[in-house]
Amino acid sequence: MEYWWLALIIVLAGVLAVFLTWLLRDKRKISIIILFVIGLVLLVYKTIEFSVYRIIGKSMYPIEFSQMSYFVLGFTFVLGIKKMRAYAGFCSALAGVAYIVAGIAAPDSIVSDTSSVFYIVMAVIQHSVLFFCGLLLLCNVDKYKIKEIYVPIIGVAIMVLVSVLIHNGVIYKNFDGTDNMIIIKIITGEIITYVIPSASAAVKVISAIVIAFVVVGILCLYYVVNSKLFKSREEKGKMLADADFDIGIIPWIRSYVSKKEALKLEQSAKDNSENKIEEDDTKKLD
Repeated sequence: MEYWWLALIIVLAGVLAVFLTWLLRDKRKISIIILFVIGLVLLVYKTIEFSVYRIIGKSMYPIEFSQMSYFVLGFTFVLGIKKMRAYAGFCSALAGVAYIVAGIAAPDSIVSDTSSVFYIVMAVIQHSVLFFCGLLLLCNVDKYKIKEIYVPIIGVAIMVLVSVLIHNGVIYKNFDGTDNMIIIKIITGEIITYVIPSASAAVKVISAIVIAFVVVGILCLYYVVNSKLFKSREEKGKMLADADFDIGIIPWIRSYVSKKEALKLEQSAKDNSENKIEEDDTKKLD
């Protein structure tokens, strides 16, 4: 393992993400603001990045799970879609955990699959940020309802379907990197060749099945851990402050509409009061 130091850096970045999440454990409002800022930065940065690729004629698209996760996280917090938070958190955490595992198991492959030192550095930073966001959404924001687990299931299924369509040339027909799509290698079991280069077809099939069960297990675990954390807070009487604080375009629109409605009601009550006073004065004069 020539690049063992890269594995160490990736692990340390993951430890830092856990530590920062712990520091913010009672800071729901700050956690949401951090998530909003990171989501906005990632959304703008990735939109510009892939737009530039198109302008210069480079067929690069957000085709990998982690690349899609940047947009899921960004849209979730910029728009302020509360029901998608568990989905965004799961995708972010899964992308982060997968990168940490890959960094430990095959750091040499990460280096060989990346064109320059700059992209290696950016990959470590971006995946670590995703992992951090996944932890914040797991521990510090909301208690998720298990009955809404269908949201991340449908979301991940759509991401996989899009990747399959890209791989088969149905969409992004000019994309020439379909053979190197990590998500396809996971589905087909080819991912095991990073660890076992001479893996047989049977081993690849088993690898794909095991990974599928692991992903489902991580999703269930995400909800279980979230539920346990918030139940523990409830039992100790240490509920998170600023429980009603929200941020994003949709919450801002709702807040604006609510304020307008409140002003209308206040004005209506004031007008009724003035009318009543005028009626009383008229009666007195009569």
